[in-house]
Amino acid sequence: MSGFDSRFETLVDKQIREAAARGSFDDLPGQGKPLADAGPYDEDWWLKELAKREEVGPYVLPVPLALRREAQDLISGLTKARSERELRELVADYNTRAEKARRRPHAGPSVVIPSVDAEQAIAAWRERRAS
Repeated sequence: MSGFDSRFETLVDKQIREAAARGSFDDLPGQGKPLADAGPYDEDWWLKELAKREEVGPYVLPVPLALRREAQDLISGLTKARSERELRELVADYNTRAEKARRRPHAGPSVVIPSVDAEQAIAAWRERRAS
């Protein structure tokens, strides 16, 4: 390293150079692999990667809003259920979680968390599958 470079080397540059000399960057996961192609620039790439890595699902919302959104999807037949039995189980699970959420206080404004009628959900599910 020349005298000019060493005089104006920042603390971070120095720490990186010393770590590289020690071999701290050897055998890192992903070494030699290309960076993931994100396509056109997306300023929320890090948030999308975090959601994917943490498996937070489609609804990154406070619990009452997430439950309300899930109820809307169930009532409109937007579900990945493959059978009526599976859909009934999803509705029962949702109603149990919704009941628990109604009994707990939540931060923020009050949000109505509806119950879902299994028959209504199944009718919408059948209609969606038919079309």
